[in-house]
Amino acid sequence: MTTATREKQPEIRQRILQEAIARFAHKGSELTTTREITQATQVNLASVNY
Repeated sequence: MTTATREKQPEIRQRILQEAIARFAHKGSELTTTREITQATQVNLASVNY
């Protein structure tokens, strides 16, 4: 992992969390998919598991 990637991790994590919270509030956690969250935040689907 590069230094630039490590520096962006907190930012990416925050974007994912904020989007997840917004989607959960709107649709509920049972109807929200990780694919929706990652597409909205423009991150790789695998990064959510990482």
